[in-house]
Amino acid sequence: MTYFKVGDVVKAEKFGQLEHDFTGTVEKVYDNSIMMSIEDFDPEDKTSINELNKRAVVRKTSATILKAVPRTDEDREEAAKEEKEAAEKAAKANKTTRKRKTTKKAKKDTDK
Repeated sequence: MTYFKVGDVVKAEKFGQLEHDFTGTVEKVYDNSIMMSIEDFDPEDKTSINELNKRAVVRKTSATILKAVPRTDEDREEAAKEEKEAAEKAAKANKTTRKRKTTKKAKKDTDK
C-alpha cells in the first residue's frame, strides 16, 4: 500500500456520481482512505464536484501519487511499519481455520 502524506498531489479513480477521474491534494489520511480537495476535474463533473464541496474521501487503493511532498526518515519508518502491519493482517486473514466435521453419531447423541 502506498504511503500518503498531507500535501501530496493525488490522482483518484471515478466513483459514485463522478464520471471521470480527478486530481487533488491530500488533506487528511485515514487508515484505509484519504480525504482530498478536488482541484482538477472534467467539466462534465462540475455539478457533482460542487455537491461534494470540492472534497472527496477515496480508498487508498484507488489513488496514485502524482507529486509527493518531501519525506523524512521518520516518515519512511512509519511507512515501513504500516506496510509490515498490513502484511501481518493479510497473512492472518488468509490463515485457514480447521472446521469441525459433524458425524451422524454426534448428531444422534444430541437428539437424545
